[in-house]
Amino acid sequence: MAIVLNPTGFPLKITMDNFIKVWTTKGAGGITFPVAVFNTVLITGFSVVGILLISSMAAYILVRTKTRTSNFFFMMFAFFLVIPFQVIMVPLVVIATDMQFKGIAGLILMYLGLLCPMAIIMYNGFIKNIPLSLEESASIDGAGRFTIFFKIILPLLNPITVSISILNIIAVWNDFLLPYVILRQGTLVLFQFNFFGQFTQNFGALTASLVMTSIPVIILYFSLQKFIFRGITAGAEKG
Repeated sequence: MAIVLNPTGFPLKITMDNFIKVWTTKGAGGITFPVAVFNTVLITGFSVVGILLISSMAAYILVRTKTRTSNFFFMMFAFFLVIPFQVIMVPLVVIATDMQFKGIAGLILMYLGLLCPMAIIMYNGFIKNIPLSLEESASIDGAGRFTIFFKIILPLLNPITVSISILNIIAVWNDFLLPYVILRQGTLVLFQFNFFGQFTQNFGALTASLVMTSIPVIILYFSLQKFIFRGITAGAEKG
């Protein structure tokens, strides 16, 4: 009968009840939506900042150090990209348990290890286009390696840095599998389980939570979309 009266399935009355329910619902462990937002922002922020800092410095050393060792490490980073996460998931969880890396801090460390290789390769292609003469001039003026990197090289990496930031923010923010095997609860994606159980499904609240979760990333992506493609194409050009 409901199909005959409302075949399109559109709501007859627009309300905010589902959004209010999502905001006030307490999930497993007493986790509420604001707490899940805070945890996700914390994990994403520290992970992305760590990825940017470690990857940029590592790529700079690999580009400016022309040795067999640097070439070997670059090849290892490239090889790591073709390994599916599901292959290393079980050993990773076992190692994390043995080393007491369970929790938000351990999850952030894992993101650093898993997402840095791609960032290093993207930085690598961009740094090759930076003239070495800039560093030589700064070195003649008495600048050290850290001064050259943080005051000369790093500001020039802004286009690719924005691209890597957006890509990693989306990856960490929307990730399900790694937080599930490490935390079990506490992030926005895991919070969706509160509305999709074994015997009951609250699709209204589930959809509302998905909308509330995705809106920040969508806004961030479209506002900085041009920087993503600019950074990727610039890094792909040959110097």
